[in-house]
Amino acid sequence: MEQKYSVPALDRAHAVLTLLTEEPYKWKLSELSKHLGISKSTLYSLLQTMERLQWINRDRNETYALGSAVGDLGSAYFRQYDLIEEFRRMAEPVMRKLQESVQLARLDGSEVLYLTKVEAPTPVQMVSGPGVRIPAHATGLGKSLMIDMDAEQVSRVFPQESLHKITVHTIGSREAFWQELETVRQRGYSLDIQEGVMGFCCVAAPIRRLGTVVAAVSCSMPIHHWEGKKDESISEICSLAKRLSTNI
Repeated sequence: MEQKYSVPALDRAHAVLTLLTEEPYKWKLSELSKHLGISKSTLYSLLQTMERLQWINRDRNETYALGSAVGDLGSAYFRQYDLIEEFRRMAEPVMRKLQESVQLARLDGSEVLYLTKVEAPTPVQMVSGPGVRIPAHATGLGKSLMIDMDAEQVSRVFPQESLHKITVHTIGSREAFWQELETVRQRGYSLDIQEGVMGFCCVAAPIRRLGTVVAAVSCSMPIHHWEGKKDESISEICSLAKRLSTNI
């Protein structure tokens, strides 16, 4: 990545965390300043902020070590891979029963980021493999991922009132999307009827960990399969999302 887009304060914080990872409770402010080549005044403000955020801890000897927030972030990083493995195991029988592909995704800004997919052996499929991104307002997954957001949070995700229409069925305004979220909250799952891709329909449901939406699962299929499989797909996807959710 080009240096002109770097944020010096984050580079300094990264240097501090790296050093404390290697040698916890060894370094005082003056020693860190000298070792890292950061002025004491700049480093003091940085350490104060990092301590407030619980990125680091300071003991009675005024030395530093990693804080609890870093542990929480690390645990979350590895839990996402646990979730992917759980999904693959639990989604396989759902795919076989429905004979349609099942996806796992998370929210990344205003986009849905597909994490993995259990693919059905059907000739016609929507492009939704790992790494694919689609605007959140145009997908059932996006609606489920944003199901718990209030109006202010939705406005932060979509700063503009107008939303880009991918198909003629795509929701075209933030207000209309907010109204759709109200419906999604009432029924606990979301639908996408040719909103993201013409000719495809989808049902999605949120995955919660400790009460927070961390991901969502969906099943997509060609529209000519939809009426015959709609009710069963809704039931299977909601059940899958519930099994993948935990309160611990």
